[in-house]
Parts: sequence; C-alpha cells; structure tokens
Amino acid sequence: MNQNLGIISEDRRLFRHFTIRYGIALTFIAVLSIVSQVRIQQHLNRSMDDSHVINFAARLRTYSQILCKSALQLENGHDVEINGKEFVNTLRQWEKAQEGLQAGSKFLNLPTENMEEINEMFELISHPRQEMMAAAEHIVTILDTTKPFQPQLIRPYVKTILDYEQSYLLGMDLIVFDYDRFSKERIRQLKQIDYLMLAMVLATLLLEAAFIFYPLALHIKKTVVGLVSSEEKARKLTEDLRVASDRMERSYNELKKKERENRQLTEEKIRREGIEQKIRSYAIINGQEKERKRIAAEVHDGIGQMLTSLRMKLEQIEDRAEAPDPEVATVNNMLARLITETRRICSDLLPSVLEDFGLLSAIEDLVKTCKDADRRLEFFLDANIRKEQLSRELEISVYRIIQEGLNNVVKHAAATKVEIYLDTSGGCLELMIRDNGKGFYFDHRQLHLKNMAKKMNGIRGMKERAELLNGTFNISTEPGKGTIIQLEIPL
Repeated sequence: MNQNLGIISEDRRLFRHFTIRYGIALTFIAVLSIVSQVRIQQHLNRSMDDSHVINFAARLRTYSQILCKSALQLENGHDVEINGKEFVNTLRQWEKAQEGLQAGSKFLNLPTENMEEINEMFELISHPRQEMMAAAEHIVTILDTTKPFQPQLIRPYVKTILDYEQSYLLGMDLIVFDYDRFSKERIRQLKQIDYLMLAMVLATLLLEAAFIFYPLALHIKKTVVGLVSSEEKARKLTEDLRVASDRMERSYNELKKKERENRQLTEEKIRREGIEQKIRSYAIINGQEKERKRIAAEVHDGIGQMLTSLRMKLEQIEDRAEAPDPEVATVNNMLARLITETRRICSDLLPSVLEDFGLLSAIEDLVKTCKDADRRLEFFLDANIRKEQLSRELEISVYRIIQEGLNNVVKHAAATKVEIYLDTSGGCLELMIRDNGKGFYFDHRQLHLKNMAKKMNGIRGMKERAELLNGTFNISTEPGKGTIIQLEIPL
C-alpha cells in the first residue's frame, strides 16, 4: 500500500512539473504571438500611411498641373471667370495638401512625423513651391483687383509658375519614390520579423516536444503498460475470486442444505418430544383421574361405609343409655363431620355430578361448595354450554381447571366477588375466571423455576391440561388488582 502511495505521489509530482513547463511554453508562444501581431499592425499602419502619403503626393502633382493649365487659360483670356475660380480653388487645395503632407494632419489622416530624408526632400522643393505659390497669389490678386481682367498683367507670373513647375514635379517624384522605397523596406523588415517569430515559435514547439511531450509520452506509455499489467493481474484475481466465490457458494448451499436438514430434524425431534410430552402428560393426568376414581371408590366403599356403620353403632349405644352422655354426643358430632368431609373429599376426587349430569351441573355444585366454604364470596356464573360438543376428557379437564382456580380464590385471594364466564357457541370453548382479590406478581418464566415448583404446581397443572387439548392458558394479575384466568380450547 505504501508503494502504491509512493507511485501516486511521484505521478502527481511529474504531472505538476510537466504542467509548469507546458504553461511556460504556452506563455512564451502567447507573448511571441502578441508581439508579432503588434509589430505587424504597426507596420501595416505605417504602410497604409505610406500609401496615403503617396496618394497625396500624386494629388500635389495633379494640383500643380491643374494650376499651370488654369494659368495658361487665363493668360490666353479663355473663360476668365470659370478658369479664375478653378485657379483659386486649386491653389487653396494645393496649399492645404502641401501643408498636410509636410507637417502632418489628423483631419487628412496624414502622419505628423516624417523621416529625415523625406524632410530633406521637402526642403529641396520648398523654393520652387514658394515661387509658384507667390506667383499664383499675385495672379489671384490681379483677378480680384483688375476689372476688366487684363491677361498681359499675369504673363510674368504664369511664366514663373511654368519655370518652376518641372523642378517641383521632379522633387515630388523623388519624394514619392522615397516613400515607396521606405514602404518596401518596412515590408521587408516585417517579413524578417515574421520569419524570426515563426522560427522562435517552431523552436519553442521543438523544445516542448523534446522536454515535455516526449518525456510525458514515455511516462504515459509506462503508465499504460502498468495499467495493462494491473488489468491482467486484476483479471486473474477476479477469476480466482470467482472460483473461490463458486466454491464458497457451493459450500454455503451445502451448509444451508445441512442446516435445513438439521432444522427439520430438530423440528421433528421437538415435535416428537412435544407429542411424547403430551402423551406422558395425558398418561399422567389420565392416571391421576383413574387413581382419584379408585381412591374415591375405596374411600366411599371402605372408609365411608365403616364410618357410617360406626355412627349407627354409636347411635344405638346412645339410645340404650339411661341418660345422655355428653362425650358420646361429642364423638357422634365429630363422626358426622368426618363423614361429611369424607364425602366432600370423594366428591373432589370424582364428582358424581360430573359423571351423572355433565359439566354445567358440576360447576354449579362446585360453586355451591366454595360458597359454603367461604360465606363472604359472591359468585356470578354465566355459562352457555352445548353438551353434545364436549367430550368426557374435555369436561374433566375444564372442570379440574375451574376447580383449581376456585380453590386458589378461596385459599389465597381474599376476594369478595368471583365471575365465571363459559361459552362454547363460537367453535371453541372460552373460559374466564375473574376475582377482585389481592392479586400477586406473576411471570410465566416462574413456571420453569425449580424454587417455584411447589408454589406454581397448581397453575402448571392448569396450563398442561390446556396444552394437552391444543388450547391456550393465560393468567393476568398484579398485586392489588385481582386475577383473571383465561382459557381457550378449540372444539
């Protein structure tokens, strides 16, 4: 990883180095281009000025020739008025053009500075020009002052103009030739500058190619080779990962299959254990019911008969006695209570009412027994039972659950009111026992604690009876808020 970070850092350094070089090269080319354009524009402006000057020089020649022509026409007396106006206008235009060409004029777009050689040429033609202009001014004065016009008066001045015309024209030709020569020289210099700039740009491009693009191309080639190698390694690694992934997927599928099989085996084991537990519980409960029936029969047929016979003998003894014996009466009363308690125990072990008249009658008898045991209790029973829906096992289990619940109310709840609701009309048996007693703290996890086994034995028995019938059993209670027992068993 450190090696990769070093490679990335080196690449960044090289990229920054090449970027600086490339920026310098581009800046140099840009400066050369700007300087070249500035120089070209300057030379183009000067060439345009030279062309304009040459044009004006040609105009001066034309003005001087027109001036000579008009002077000859006036000397010959032809169209004095027209030729006079033309002479004056030409003279004024010639003066302005000559002054603008020599001194410069922004209005006429003429340069204000001339070369020293051009100024010397203007000095050479200054005398002929001044003589011609002075003679022309005399002619203008004569035209303005002499009425009618007398041609012979201007003849000397016309001669002066004609005498100096050739010198003036020759000087102007030399000036035009010099301007043309200077213009060509500037164009030649411009070409040299252009070639120099082109050479410098080409040299810069060659330097860029040698010191920027070529090293950069080598580095890029090296990078591409590295990328290709990395791609090959990545492809190989991807293939290895794919093979490993396939193996892992197969292993995962096998593990998942084994896990599913183990889960099925575990579920089957739990189901079998549940069935076995239900069978054991059913066998235990059924055995308990049979044992209760046997004990009840033995108590009723054995101890009950013996107690009844004993009471009858005691009554016979009491009848034969001459005077009532208090001790015999006390024993007789105790024996009567013992017979009653024995009958109650037999009824609890195997209620004959349940066997003979069904669940509802057994519940009513159980309520009566509990009420006799605690006169403070007020019972409310609401039962809707269809006897043909209930099997004997279901009736016994429901009766035992109600019996255990009411016994707990009588013994522990300290309640004053008990409500019993029983309904079989909705496709399942629904039972609720609610009291307004003191309640208690209850958690279903307590049913599985060893230290709570004896205390929770009755509740555990009710829950097991409900589960044997595929039902649900629930207790809702809090200290000071009474207790609610709910049972629901599908029919």
